[in-house]
Amino acid sequence: MNQVSLIGRITRDLELRDSSNGSKFVGFTLAVSEYRNGNEFTNFIPCVAWEKNAENMVKFVKKGAQVGVTGRISVRSNNVNGKYETIVNVNADRVEFLDSKTSGSNQTESFTRDNSNYDMDQINAFEPQHKEMPQPASKQEEEIIISDDSILWD
Repeated sequence: MNQVSLIGRITRDLELRDSSNGSKFVGFTLAVSEYRNGNEFTNFIPCVAWEKNAENMVKFVKKGAQVGVTGRISVRSNNVNGKYETIVNVNADRVEFLDSKTSGSNQTESFTRDNSNYDMDQINAFEPQHKEMPQPASKQEEEIIISDDSILWD
């Protein structure tokens, strides 16, 4: 399984670009904090979003905005003058806008669903796929399923 979930801040304003095959994309760096032994360390993770995700990010996200990114790690090698370098980035499949830094202050402005919390699934018109859970035949059967912890460990 190749899946990454990150929450961090955008390190610079975004610029929409076109790839050689005509696809729209935006490259961005996500500053993600990590805490070890009482100290904070910041990782700067390169990410790429494509098509609608990229267009919406450029439209709604600025430097300092906090976003949640779910995607896949992409690793490629490059040979420059006989030296191999490994390039690692995250291909963002989903981007959720969490909040934005207010300009000129250290306060964080929280977005609410009423005004500025953009759900990329809604913007991109993805339909949720709900599957109905089968209902137990009787109340007794339901109690057995709920109290039987051994199912998880076998």
